[in-house]
Amino acid sequence: MKKPEAELARAQYEALQAKKRMMSSVGALQYRLKPATIANQAWEGVRGKTNHAWEGVRDKSSGLAEDALHVVKERPGAASGVLAAIVIFLARHPLLRAASAIVGRGHQEDEGVIKADLENHDEKYDLTAPTVDPRAQRSAYEGVSA
Repeated sequence: MKKPEAELARAQYEALQAKKRMMSSVGALQYRLKPATIANQAWEGVRGKTNHAWEGVRDKSSGLAEDALHVVKERPGAASGVLAAIVIFLARHPLLRAASAIVGRGHQEDEGVIKADLENHDEKYDLTAPTVDPRAQRSAYEGVSA
C-alpha cells in the first residue's frame, strides 16, 4: 500500500473506533438518564443512608443500655426507687381511684351530694319542688321558664 492509502485506512479505522466509543457513551448516558435508573439509584442511596443511620442508632442505644446496666449494678436501690417513681407516675390515676375506693368504704354518704330529709326538717323551709303557675306566661325572648 501506498502511504496516503495507509493513512486513509488508519484514519477510517480511528474514526470507526471513535464512533464505537461515542455510541457506547451515548448508550451509557441513555441508561443513566432513564427515569427508572434514576429512581433506583435514589432508592439505593436512601436505603444505604437509612442502614447507616440505623447502625448509628443501634450503636448508641446499645451503649446507653450498657451504661444503664452498669449504673443499676452499682446502685440497685436507687434504680429501684427511680423505677418505682416512674411506675407510680404513669399509673397515678388508677392508683388514686383505688385509694379513694379503699378509703371511701367507711363512709355511707357521698360528699358533695345534698340530700333532703323529708321527715325531719325545719318547718320554715319547703322541701318540695317548685310548681309552674300556668297563669304566668313568658315569651320565648324572656328567657327560660321555670
